[in-house]
Amino acid sequence: NYGSDEDAYKNILKQYFGVESEKELEEKLRLEYKRTNAVKDYVKKNLKDDEIKKYYEENIYGDMKASHILITADVKDDATDEEKTEAENKAKEEAEKIIKQLDEGKKFADLAKKNSKDESNASNGGDLGYFSYDDMVEEFSKATKELKVNEYTKEPVKTEYGYHIILKTGEKKKPKLDKDIKEKLQEQKLNDDQGLYYEALLEIRKENKIKWNDDSLKKAYNDYMNNLIETARTQSNNIQ
Repeated sequence: NYGSDEDAYKNILKQYFGVESEKELEEKLRLEYKRTNAVKDYVKKNLKDDEIKKYYEENIYGDMKASHILITADVKDDATDEEKTEAENKAKEEAEKIIKQLDEGKKFADLAKKNSKDESNASNGGDLGYFSYDDMVEEFSKATKELKVNEYTKEPVKTEYGYHIILKTGEKKKPKLDKDIKEKLQEQKLNDDQGLYYEALLEIRKENKIKWNDDSLKKAYNDYMNNLIETARTQSNNIQ
């Protein structure tokens, strides 16, 4: 990006990465990579059996099969907020009318062919085939999971794509508990609690019997790490 402008390049390295040269940046990236792997291994090693079982029961699902009818808000790029809200409300009302037609006995596939704005499957009655929980946006997968087979949503499901009416048509058994579960649980724990990263580093250093010969340096280190943990947890709470 910076071509032959070496001064600008060095300024960027210092401003964004806190290093003076490309070699220092490489060393920093290597250290961060090794440190992150060490933390992941530590968290995974210390997972408890009841944690693993709970995560498996609450977060691992068998593939689901569904059809949907997508209704989108018809808005122009330069639409005002008021016009966007009006279009959203109109789309939701249209989706609610389709649900009423389903309640009256109309066939889902016929309504999908006639009304769905998802051109990739509307002609096929809205059939999406089998998909895993993570294949779809959260709102769609959660709504599908809560349905029984051959049951459709009684309220439109809103996602970034518009309003969906979802018909669940199949569900497979959840996969057996295996080693991949630990990997997923470890990732979730680190995502949910960003302070855990720094706590793990503290524990790793204790396990490896790091000794401090300078009390003032030891205090500065502990204060620094505790500040990192507190800041990370505050950020995690704000995001949630």
